[in-house]
Amino acid sequence: MKKREIGSTGIQVSVIGLGCWPMGGDYWGGTDDQESIRTIHRALELGINLFDTAPGYGKGHSEEIVGKGLKKYRNKAIISTKVSGNLTPESIKSQLKSSLERLQTEYIDIYFIHWPNRREPLAYTMETLEQLRREGRIRAIGVSNFTVEMIKMALKYGQVDVVQPPYNLIWRFIEEDVLPYCRQNGISIMTYSSLAQGLLTGTLRLTTRYAPGDMRPRSVLWKSENFGKCLYTVERLKPIAQQIGASLSQLALNWLISQPGVTTSLTGARTVEEITENAGAADLDVSPQTMKQIQEISDELYYTFPYYYDMWENWVTWQRRGPQKEI
Repeated sequence: MKKREIGSTGIQVSVIGLGCWPMGGDYWGGTDDQESIRTIHRALELGINLFDTAPGYGKGHSEEIVGKGLKKYRNKAIISTKVSGNLTPESIKSQLKSSLERLQTEYIDIYFIHWPNRREPLAYTMETLEQLRREGRIRAIGVSNFTVEMIKMALKYGQVDVVQPPYNLIWRFIEEDVLPYCRQNGISIMTYSSLAQGLLTGTLRLTTRYAPGDMRPRSVLWKSENFGKCLYTVERLKPIAQQIGASLSQLALNWLISQPGVTTSLTGARTVEEITENAGAADLDVSPQTMKQIQEISDELYYTFPYYYDMWENWVTWQRRGPQKEI
């Protein structure tokens, strides 16, 4: 498995990472803890060393499963987790302490601000994270769901090593600003929702019935004006995957990690079979002509897709709260 550096930190991560949100048991319609741990171990066998989680995934359950799965393999793994909500110095330190306990580790490799908090000055947040870095409790600092303006503000008070945005063949809004800015400034990109919450697996239909607790249909991708167009794009991509002997998931992930500026792509998985299939994306040899075909199909959707700040329309709430505080 190929590896790339996070910013200039010296931290090397696999180009495919394991997104562990589904292991939390919420949002995605349940999970099997033992199978999740087997999936973590299988990821290691496949050369994946990046495991991404957050306290908000199943109220800490995802972190607990990652901690159990990696307890004997901590020196082989790069763990990223997040801080959210109240971003005061006291709260950040308290949240980190809880995450370290659930993950059964003494340090976090990459610590993300999960969502921007417009009520707290970024100066205090970034200064606290830099202090934690100096103390060796975290190794790198990341931000997730930040605009370019927010990233620039954070950089006034500390070093942002990596940005974690949603990015895939359906959702490409970061190409307008975040991706080029990060490329120009040596900031890594760690993509999430790399398979568009499962749409790019090719297994979903208009008639799909979702398990109790599966909240994906609340995403803007499932809105009536968007869902049909997304499924149509998926159907057009399927023959290309078949032609090169790959699954649609592998094709979509390979396109993603081939984009200039993308360091690593997180892919959610709950089973050994899912992570085995997704890991195969790293070794695909896709010709420039095929990449052009993929790009053209994606472009047709992208240039007609309405703009959204994020997949859950949190931007509506943030607009009401006003601009990010600065001191």
